[in-house]
Amino acid sequence: MSSVVVAMPAYNESEGIPEFLEEIRVNFADLDLQIVVVDDCSQDDTARVVKDLGIPGMHAVRNDINSGHGPSTIRALSEALDLGGDVVVAVDGDGQFRGSDMRRLVNVLMATDLEIVEGIRSHRDDPWFRRITSAATRQMVRSRAGEAVLDANTPLRVYRREALARLLRGLPDSQMAVPNLAFSVLTRRWGIRVAAIPVASLPRRGSTSESITWKQKRSWLPSRRYVTFCAGATRQWIGLELDEPSA
Repeated sequence: MSSVVVAMPAYNESEGIPEFLEEIRVNFADLDLQIVVVDDCSQDDTARVVKDLGIPGMHAVRNDINSGHGPSTIRALSEALDLGGDVVVAVDGDGQFRGSDMRRLVNVLMATDLEIVEGIRSHRDDPWFRRITSAATRQMVRSRAGEAVLDANTPLRVYRREALARLLRGLPDSQMAVPNLAFSVLTRRWGIRVAAIPVASLPRRGSTSESITWKQKRSWLPSRRYVTFCAGATRQWIGLELDEPSA
């Protein structure tokens, strides 16, 4: 039986995460499954809610300080490797994917010689400013990877552990704001065997579909926090050096 570890950063997801985690548990019930949730100092009861679910193989850890999505993602992936799974599934805690789609990507990886399978979000109902951001990230990745990537910043990715370990070693900074963009570049630049498969993109689970991270007041306007993040991430990306790590 193959072992799978789901690596999940989470911030203020206490309302929606129980349903999402249970859906994952059901869809992976026939596999040796572990889940690691990295709580980025949520202001709600995310960490307690996760622990109280009592799902076998659940590991809930909490950052010492609020570090942001990128560093929390990197920590979740590193924790997943430490748990020793054959396959690591990266996904955000907001529950914007179906558990059945996650399992479908794992099945594709296991049935082939692929090293990574990316979930390409389809039928996204994003506001205009997020569509612009997505287009910009595609160009940012294409300029460094040398080829187009359909969903450059998708948070749903399935890795063989060896490929993930190599990519993590290739990150120049564990505090990267947008590690998924770096993974998209390095995967293509290094010739890692990858497939991109369409998956459904769902609204955020919980009582509001708007991300709490960005403190969005109006769905049709970017918040100041979102604009500040994008500006900082862009500056970091411009100065980023992505090279093959030494053995």
